[in-house]
Amino acid sequence: SREEEGQGETLLVMDGMVLDVTRWLPEHPGGSGIIPTQALNMDCTGFFEIYHVSRQSFLYLKEFYIGELRPEDRPKVPRGTAGEPSPGFLEQLRAHTFWRLEFSKAEPAHKSF
Repeated sequence: SREEEGQGETLLVMDGMVLDVTRWLPEHPGGSGIIPTQALNMDCTGFFEIYHVSRQSFLYLKEFYIGELRPEDRPKVPRGTAGEPSPGFLEQLRAHTFWRLEFSKAEPAHKSF
């Protein structure tokens, strides 16, 4: 995740998803400062598991979803300081985010004409 200087965007990376939570920060129940303080510049999946015991929060992820990291870029994102998410959490997260984009190895990420 990162905060774009000048544009004020707050982008998070969670299990390969890229989420723009900029407009959500003022409404976040944990306060507007917790995400920028704890979840930027890393994969924040572990933090999400710790702070969101209710799976109700999964229902809102689609509103902030802007895309996926390429599979080859995912290992380049630092792991969060909250530790690795549990396999059960990842299974539930992926089941609730069935609408995510998938990269096909047969298709390039972009086409040149």
